[in-house]
Amino acid sequence: MLEQTLGPVPANKQKNSVQTRFGRVAIAKTNPFSAPVLGARTSPYLQAKLVLLGAGHVFAAVPPLVESLLGIRVSTSQVYRRTQAAAQALPAAALDAPCPAVSAGQGPVYGMVDGSMIFTDAGWQEVKVGRAFQAIPPAAGSAAGLVGPSPYVAQRGPFAPFTRRFEQVLPPGTHAQQVFVTDGAPWIHHWLQKSYPHATHILDFYHVAEKLAAAAQAAATPAAWLPAQYARLWAGHSPAGEQALMRLPGLPALLATQLVAYLRTNRLRLRYDQFRQRGLRCGSGPVETAHRTLLQVRLKRSGQRWSNDGLDRLVRLRSALKSPQRHLLTDLFKKTNRVVLNYTRLNIFY
Repeated sequence: MLEQTLGPVPANKQKNSVQTRFGRVAIAKTNPFSAPVLGARTSPYLQAKLVLLGAGHVFAAVPPLVESLLGIRVSTSQVYRRTQAAAQALPAAALDAPCPAVSAGQGPVYGMVDGSMIFTDAGWQEVKVGRAFQAIPPAAGSAAGLVGPSPYVAQRGPFAPFTRRFEQVLPPGTHAQQVFVTDGAPWIHHWLQKSYPHATHILDFYHVAEKLAAAAQAAATPAAWLPAQYARLWAGHSPAGEQALMRLPGLPALLATQLVAYLRTNRLRLRYDQFRQRGLRCGSGPVETAHRTLLQVRLKRSGQRWSNDGLDRLVRLRSALKSPQRHLLTDLFKKTNRVVLNYTRLNIFY
């Protein structure tokens, strides 16, 4: 069927060699299927598979997988070039477009933001990660709700480009109830207060608990002290926690001052009793998970070091694949100069 659809190669040998999942195929130059796709004479189907594999595996590990699965040979450089080309061709406007399943939802819409450190040629650099999702109510007999479809925003470098992109994915003016659960980073707090003033702002409970645990360790407190502070915090009595810190013997004065200021500054975001009554999440687990599934599983392996451009493209590609915009990748290979009718007849993108 492939040969019948592509047609015979003319006797004058005016042909192109195209790499397909069936191996190399000679196609007449006059046939639209012989034209390059994203700058390479590799079939759309095979390119899509190489990109998917390159986004999830070390580039050098992909050729053995392809040979095992398809029985054809590709090179590591071919996998690298196809992955980079696809990442660069992803349309920025569509990638950062609002997700209807999130922004138009009826329940609470969560926004979570954090940073992850990736090793590059310039040293360790932070990649800021944002995740937006609609909360799905828990099923009968379950204590926890589910996380709905999640568009991701990931950006290396200063926070200004990141915040502009995040505000496109989750517009501040959406009518959904917006809830932000974040850590105590000042830049995140100031940005959210300015851009999402009507949202509910929650300080991640486990970040606060970690700071209290550090204080307990520094002061060598009795075993009962720390659980008591957790209970006060969970009940929304953060002022009582401030007093307990100030009265804690053995706690270095500088650390005590810093922790008390931290709690006092964030009092409005520590009302966990009220948040729990509304059925809201008080932990930033979904964005912590995003660090691993979106970035670290591919970009933070032993011995890896990235160039800025290479890192940016892989971050961009993995964000698209993990978000509801996964179709943007397949659209890259469908929107070529090939005849749509031929696609329909082949139904395999050769």
